Amino acid sequence: MDSASENDAYVNGWGPGVIGYIFALWMFGISVGQMAFYLKAFVNDYRGIKVVVIIVFVLDLFHTYCTSALFWKLLVNCHRNTSPQCLLLPWEMFAGIFLSSTISVIVQCFYAYRVWIVSDKNWKLTGSVLVTALGQYGLGIVIMVTTAQTRSAAAFFTSPFEIPYAAASAICDVMISGSCLFYLRPGRTGIKRPSNHMQRLIVVSLQMGVFTSLVAVVWLLLYFTQGARFWTGVPSAILSKSNVNSMLAVLNARKSIRNQLKEHLPVLPTISMIVISESSTL
Repeated sequence: MDSASENDAYVNGWGPGVIGYIFALWMFGISVGQMAFYLKAFVNDYRGIKVVVIIVFVLDLFHTYCTSALFWKLLVNCHRNTSPQCLLLPWEMFAGIFLSSTISVIVQCFYAYRVWIVSDKNWKLTGSVLVTALGQYGLGIVIMVTTAQTRSAAAFFTSPFEIPYAAASAICDVMISGSCLFYLRPGRTGIKRPSNHMQRLIVVSLQMGVFTSLVAVVWLLLYFTQGARFWTGVPSAILSKSNVNSMLAVLNARKSIRNQLKEHLPVLPTISMIVISESSTL
């Protein structure tokens, strides 16, 4: 790869990446707030769910550090510096690819478990989601390894594995969102008018699923848009953040649903009778 193509890759590639990084920082701030809410509201949540949430958040925290360090080294330390050393990608780039792929596959496996539940253990559908998610993860590892071998920005932006990776991500997210929409629709259970709690569950699931799917689909379409390949840095920078926020939003939505259920619990006559009897003896 000659120096001219390397310079073009840096000029054209990192600009959209910075834009995506700005949005990613904003979304990371939201995930911090959601994580604080989760730890406070679900102290007694299932241990397995808490472990997964903590692992995903720690990985996302480290991913944020890697992307911040990456752009600092490339755009600050190497500003107006075209030395060969500055044209080599730092290790934070490879770590960022690995962390983003790992976060995505964990969240997608989490959603695969939800698909397994809402689909009444449809193993074919759940298996399709898992196979697509694992295939995407494998492609992410391949991209990380090939990028680490060349340490070239031009090679990274022209990697032949980028399009299959984006396609697998889009297919997996669309399958998850479509499955939740199909199995949670009111007519599925024979209920013509779903309760407010079911409506809340459907809305939250679809909002977060559609947003994540939209990011993945836009990422894929940019590869086929002439002159827009470098702009794939915007959706790729925020995809892992959208996955983290999606998972936390779905888990935290249980709080408001549980509160609504408590408000509609019937009042037992024995409770009021006990209160009256105690007040009469004072």
